[in-house]
Amino acid sequence: MNKFYLPIYFLIICFFTFCQSKNELDKYSNQYFEGLSNNGETKLKPYITAGDKMYIIGTQDGLFPDIGGHVRGEMGGVWMHPIKLADAFWTKIALDSISQGIWLKEADEYITYPHGSKFIYNNILSNLEVTRFQFVPNQTKGVIISYSIKNNSLEKIEIMMDFILRTDISPVWLSKEKGLIDYPDQLSWDSSNNIFTASDSLNAWHIAWGTNKPVLSYVEDYEVPAETAGQGKNGLISVEIKIMPGEEETISFGISGSTNSLNDAITSNKELLEIIDKNLEDKKTSFKELLEKSKISIPDKELETTYNWVKINTRWLEMNLDGYGRFLGAGAIEYPWLFGCDNSYALQGVLASGDFNLAKSTLKILKDVSAEVNGNGRIIHEMSTNGVVYNRGNTQETAHFIIAVWKAFMWTGDIDFLSNIYPYVKLGIEWLTVNQDVNSNLFPEGYGIMEVRGLNAELIDVAVYTQQALVAASEMAKLFDENELSQDYFSKSEILKEKINTEFWNDDLDIYGDFYGTRDQAISVAKGALEQFELSAKNEESGKIIDFYKSLVDEFTKLPKNTTKGWLTNKNWVINTPMETGITPNDKAIKSLDKIRAEHCGEYGPYLSAVERDRMMTISTGVQAMSEAQYGRTDECIWYMNKISETLSRTLPGSINEMMPDYGCPVQAWTIYGIATPLVTHIFGVKPDAYNKTVIIEPHLPSDWNYATIENQKVGLNSYDINIKRDYSKIHYIVNSEQSDWNNKLIVKGLKGNEYTLNGQKVVALNDEIQLTGTLNTVIINTTN
Repeated sequence: MNKFYLPIYFLIICFFTFCQSKNELDKYSNQYFEGLSNNGETKLKPYITAGDKMYIIGTQDGLFPDIGGHVRGEMGGVWMHPIKLADAFWTKIALDSISQGIWLKEADEYITYPHGSKFIYNNILSNLEVTRFQFVPNQTKGVIISYSIKNNSLEKIEIMMDFILRTDISPVWLSKEKGLIDYPDQLSWDSSNNIFTASDSLNAWHIAWGTNKPVLSYVEDYEVPAETAGQGKNGLISVEIKIMPGEEETISFGISGSTNSLNDAITSNKELLEIIDKNLEDKKTSFKELLEKSKISIPDKELETTYNWVKINTRWLEMNLDGYGRFLGAGAIEYPWLFGCDNSYALQGVLASGDFNLAKSTLKILKDVSAEVNGNGRIIHEMSTNGVVYNRGNTQETAHFIIAVWKAFMWTGDIDFLSNIYPYVKLGIEWLTVNQDVNSNLFPEGYGIMEVRGLNAELIDVAVYTQQALVAASEMAKLFDENELSQDYFSKSEILKEKINTEFWNDDLDIYGDFYGTRDQAISVAKGALEQFELSAKNEESGKIIDFYKSLVDEFTKLPKNTTKGWLTNKNWVINTPMETGITPNDKAIKSLDKIRAEHCGEYGPYLSAVERDRMMTISTGVQAMSEAQYGRTDECIWYMNKISETLSRTLPGSINEMMPDYGCPVQAWTIYGIATPLVTHIFGVKPDAYNKTVIIEPHLPSDWNYATIENQKVGLNSYDINIKRDYSKIHYIVNSEQSDWNNKLIVKGLKGNEYTLNGQKVVALNDEIQLTGTLNTVIINTTN
């Protein structure tokens, strides 16, 4: 073959191979819109039908029992933050033969879709199929509940349908602290618009609900088929439906709300019911676009499915809150509001999977709220949707926030975003290294991720994330030509890294301690844990834990009073953060990773506390996956990711619980950290520097994978497709960069000195780095060398 044509030939082959991969990706993209069923097994477990302005929470039997703890028993129903609108709704249908009607009390099956929720009712009335589908249109203060009824008889039938809603117009958690009090609802029928309206009697909180069919009659204060409490009111709307043999009719009801005026709620309701089909199609399209970003195909189809559902779950937790903007809530049903810690983890996965705007908006809101409440660089822990901050911030959250801001800049290259937040970053570094470091040993004091009684000390996670925050702040300072400050931050980061690896490390146990401090502090921490368990002791296991802490107190008491070191008291999962961030020397890291896997893990990954050994979270397992990735242990990384994947749909179809396998919030934001982040940044090896238009790609295929493809991977304003294929003797890399003027490099460990093919040309590698040029590149490496 003529050498002139050889590169072109290879590019054609690569493009063909890539198109094949793209077809495979398309093949899997539609399955998520077919829905996931609970198969009738988790009827009493919660679900969420989500939107960014409103959502519905109930149980999968279609009912609305009292649920939740922050507003006790009231976290379910129809919410339009910062207020709740309705406690529940019910439906009754009747034929001429059963005039009193039959309540749709318990759904036989529940199906999750990205865009909505379906309930299937079997054997309600002879020859009828009844389903309920509900969704929340994008950027809309309203929800749609549609009932479809199919007539399987041979005769036309006339059905009376009653839709009953109980209002519960009431404020969110911590509203009393803001002087917001719930007063009785006032209900009325708006005859000019044929809808019910209700308002809180003393607050500008309003709800409206109606239907897209002619209203036959209405009833105020109708008796509902459940026990109710509170200050709500009941309104019933009746409609008549005529269905021909073999045909199906759908009737929809709209619920809308407003915190401005009743007229706004009425107007929203009309618009909501006029364009149901368009709203639904727009909702589906938004999820299809979400799945198209950072779209993967891998041999592990369960993990691939989990990755996609986790992206969907994250979208469910987005909130566009009046007066604040768009941010990622921490979890449903208990924590739908703004958190510092949760987002510093979750947004790293959000960035890796391509939603830059959500990440930047959330971080900016966190900064703005923190500046208003604290003003000194400290980042808040938790803010309710009414603006009340519950906890002004644990120490590690400030450091963690700075890390997340830098990662957002690396992915987006948005210098305006960074310029806006950088002044507060500098305040945050000062707060960490001065205000919170009273003894000036570079270990900031204060609570970290684990909010354990008595554990208010110099904690491992606080120290590690502060070290990483100093590195990030050093890079920011350099970017803004503050070179002296940059060097100061960097020097402190290096000193702190060395101190963490010496003063926190336990050579006898091959593991890091929970905190660094004096003997008396260690005794205090152990006593705090002891008191906590003595108050809650319930069984033999509690007794063992109490005995453990008693032995620690005795052991520590016998030590010299001047003993100062790293202490392993609670064996909390955050002792893996030095490995997660990659600051542990390799020999220590391998010992610690092996020890955690052997001694600190349960069925689904690291215990929150290896002393208690009773709870595991997606975040602790996700951080452990990232820890393994940092040291190139890809198979071990995948093992932890699969532990998360195994819990998909245990409670809510298509979702993963906060506590694995089936406890806590059924949807949790930070789950995406342990799935998307290692997949994109380690398996596919994407390392972005969008501001400098540079991307390093250093893939790590698990030992039993023979291919992996990611499509539409965003970095700044560019987009990448990466196709990796391995056979018995070669590994093929195809990298497509949408823009040609970026500096793209492929890193293959061990390549130096070996021959490879780049776009059809044979090259002997001088190092492990391959410079890619233009837009489409193919690299073929002989793996038998």
